[in-house]
Amino acid sequence: MPAALKPNSILPQCRLRRWETYLRGLHPGTKASGRLLVNRLDFSCYRHLLDVGGGSGGLAMAVSAVCPELRVTVLEIPSVAPITQRFIEEEGMAERAEVITGDAVRGPLTGAYDVAVLRAFFQVLSPEAATEALHNLFQVLEPGGLVVILGQVLDDSCLSPPATVAFNLVFINIYDDGRAYTEQEYRRWLTQAGFTGIERVVLSGGESLVTARKPA
Repeated sequence: MPAALKPNSILPQCRLRRWETYLRGLHPGTKASGRLLVNRLDFSCYRHLLDVGGGSGGLAMAVSAVCPELRVTVLEIPSVAPITQRFIEEEGMAERAEVITGDAVRGPLTGAYDVAVLRAFFQVLSPEAATEALHNLFQVLEPGGLVVILGQVLDDSCLSPPATVAFNLVFINIYDDGRAYTEQEYRRWLTQAGFTGIERVVLSGGESLVTARKPA
């Protein structure tokens, strides 16, 4: 989950409990997104997945449940990582899913991964922060590695998909930075970070699946 939506490391326990309650509300949808990805993408050729800003870890756990041979790691900031760990332990996934701390925007990131997923990640970031996050991610992806972006993406006309247009109207009135960005903007950020082979598929619910690769 992006830093702009996250509590800092000194939030009172009562606020952290509310944050955990919030993540529990999102958890079923996050797991559903993981199952969607498994149905849309072939993970059999990958070894290590990074779930960037994974919140409850539901996406990583759902992928791991179907692809047990795939190592999964969830990246979260220090104040959220213990909550993520609690979710993973509650579902008996501690032997298969790892939680690490870090900030995708500020970086640098650690480790080496051949596939990375960013779900609902960019919608609260400025274009500058989005670019930084992709640059940092590029550094830890192995050559030929795949980046997967799942979320609300506008057509370049900014008039469709309808659900994303409605989503955008809400977010531009709530956040100083962040909104539903266009396909062209995502392509520009990914290209600037060094990714190639950019593809976008609009899913039935209005969300988009954007994929790109780090050159081999």
